[in-house]
Amino acid sequence: MASAMPSKSYVVYDCDIGTDDAWGLAMLLRAEQHLEKRDKKFQLVAITCVQGNTDVDNGTRNALRVLHTLDRLDVPVYKGCSDPIVPRNWQRQMLFHGSDGLGDVGDYPPVQEERYQLEEHAVNAMYRLACQYPKQVDFILCGPLTNFANCINIYGDRFLDNLGSVYIMGGNLQGKGNITKSAEFNFIMDPEAAHIVLERLKKPALILPWEPCIDGEFGLTLDWRLNVLGGSAAEQPFIDLLNRAESSVLLSKGFTKWLTCDALLTAAYLLPKLMIADERTYYATVELTGVHTRGQMVLDHLKGRRLDDQHGKPMNVRIIRKLNGEAYRKIISWTGWLKDVEDIAQLWEQEQSL
Repeated sequence: MASAMPSKSYVVYDCDIGTDDAWGLAMLLRAEQHLEKRDKKFQLVAITCVQGNTDVDNGTRNALRVLHTLDRLDVPVYKGCSDPIVPRNWQRQMLFHGSDGLGDVGDYPPVQEERYQLEEHAVNAMYRLACQYPKQVDFILCGPLTNFANCINIYGDRFLDNLGSVYIMGGNLQGKGNITKSAEFNFIMDPEAAHIVLERLKKPALILPWEPCIDGEFGLTLDWRLNVLGGSAAEQPFIDLLNRAESSVLLSKGFTKWLTCDALLTAAYLLPKLMIADERTYYATVELTGVHTRGQMVLDHLKGRRLDDQHGKPMNVRIIRKLNGEAYRKIISWTGWLKDVEDIAQLWEQEQSL
């Protein structure tokens, strides 16, 4: 079972904002504010943006748009990598979140270009912060792993030795894909980056793969999202923006379930004991050359260490296999200002008692 994070930590939220990243960011920022006076303190020190759901320019604008709706323009935003490590030899057939990442709904909060931290690339900001707060910076990686992998490639052990914990939304348990037949979106958008991260980390990352998100029993319908959660606090600028974006993105595609993978990972970061119902440690890698399986996360199901080379391969990932739907319904309801629900302080007390 995952352990609670330290009493004081710093967070870098690496994202490619679409709507699920936006919910995760809102959850993190609201929790930061409401837990400030308790023994669980953390500070979001950077939002780093990467290519993925949309191009990196739109993703950076979207981060600022979300911050504007939450009145948190104090959080630094850094633009990162615009292309994967190896250029893709296929064209994306569909931009799920629209061309701009928020369903192309328009009428966005204003974005001031000077709010971008353009003098420092996201990769360099990651390294600087890890060195500034050695072993205290946790990285929540909700998009393709391009920024993080490039930071490893450029700075090597100087970066790796100073990391706190690493949390990844991506990959898959059973080869179930959502972009190709066998690859999850974040990993297929930059398979080389995912491979580098898993091979180079010095302690296991906590990974939320695709299957626990899509197959989990969360009891959250799109109708509930738009008409209950979305209706109860429509006066909130964040809810208004996400109501419009998710209606555009999801209703037109006939969705009935409401999936928010990046918010699920954020909830697992904040409340690991309440959220994680089952996890297991593995050695994992990423297929890079398979005709049908490029981008698939491959788990070694042999017990203990691999014995097929001289040195063996240590366990490098902690895989979430099942999440607690009841706990998630509580925290996402609180994140969306739904009335008469437990707040983050009450949930934190429950977490501490476990």
